[in-house]
Amino acid sequence: MRIAFITNEYVTEETFSGGLANYLGRITTALADRGHEVHVFTRSMAGNEVIDHRGVTVHRVVPLWDRKMRLDRIDGLCPRSLYAPYQDLKAAWSLWVRWKRAQQKTPFDLIQAANVLGVGLFFRGLKHVPRVMRLSSYRPVWDTAAGVEQNRATKTRWWMERVVIESFPHLYAPTSYVARLTEENYRVPKVNVIETPFYLEEPEEDYSVFQEVCAGKEYLLFFGRMTQMKGTHLLAQALPQLLFRYPEAHAIFVGGNGPSPDGDPMPDFIRRQTAEFSDRVHLLGSLRHQQLYPLIRNARIVALPSLMDNLPNTCLEAMALGRTVVATTGTCFEQLIESGQSGVLVEPGNVTALAEGLIKAWELEPEQREQIGQAAQERIEELHPDRKVPELIAYYQRIIESHLQRQKSPVPVL
Repeated sequence: MRIAFITNEYVTEETFSGGLANYLGRITTALADRGHEVHVFTRSMAGNEVIDHRGVTVHRVVPLWDRKMRLDRIDGLCPRSLYAPYQDLKAAWSLWVRWKRAQQKTPFDLIQAANVLGVGLFFRGLKHVPRVMRLSSYRPVWDTAAGVEQNRATKTRWWMERVVIESFPHLYAPTSYVARLTEENYRVPKVNVIETPFYLEEPEEDYSVFQEVCAGKEYLLFFGRMTQMKGTHLLAQALPQLLFRYPEAHAIFVGGNGPSPDGDPMPDFIRRQTAEFSDRVHLLGSLRHQQLYPLIRNARIVALPSLMDNLPNTCLEAMALGRTVVATTGTCFEQLIESGQSGVLVEPGNVTALAEGLIKAWELEPEQREQIGQAAQERIEELHPDRKVPELIAYYQRIIESHLQRQKSPVPVL
């Protein structure tokens, strides 16, 4: 198959740390390894160019209305309240134009678009190529949980995303949680559930950050985007109970950040909440896997108290490395974790329950943590590409075959 992926982020770009980018990095290379011709059309700030990434052809697309930027002069005329969705619109158009150019040279068998930021907007009316959309989130709940202000720009983005989702004939999500939210709130007949194929990358690990920050410490680790949707603010409020009770405990935060409930950057909120234990709370920026994996591998527990999620890479990676994960109920993690057997689940949005869950996980005996870690690894093994990629390929093939059958069907004569 010749497959095109349309996305706003990919692992070759500065936005490498996002869950969507990492998912696409894994699935596209897995498909390429199996002999499929895979192209990724991604929003980029690096330049309009085509590069090879581990057998995947990556089309980097800088969002411009045209190459000479004549039409980009209208940017200044756009109301500030709509500037973000306007930029999304321009990016969607640029991705569409670049894809059309590639399609004219050699036709694609299938297109898969991300649902986020309306990147598939101009593919809505496409009839001659099968279109699939993978749902990374249900945006209104996602943004609300993340504390995103529900202003004109936010609601316009929600509308754009809804228009695109409702126009795609084939939809799938990695969790029944997101599938159900989409079916209940959008005019779509069915969202298939296909779990994300996952394998643990094996980069040459770089222990420099671990040696500088973590060596010799017993620590809790949070990694991922430090946002309200990820429950980072709740973790900051729950941590003092753990840190007070266990003087040897440290907390490590890794990742980019968003606004806290009081509007300040999340790292500032964390520092205020844990000021009494400032010497044992360590805030780091985003790390690539070479530096991140040693931190995960040696963490006593990993805390992922999301208010909603969608089989996040953070959880997959932590479980694959045999860590005891403390996560939340009703937010997709039940699809991966059986509480007490392969991790610990607590009520979302409840600081007291989270603190109790962290303490419970911290107090596990080494052999109990080892048993939980082993069970976690066994669950993640079920997501291995050797099992899940064939499932996805079969889904693609059914769509392509159905599309070809419809094209061959004779037009009824009236």
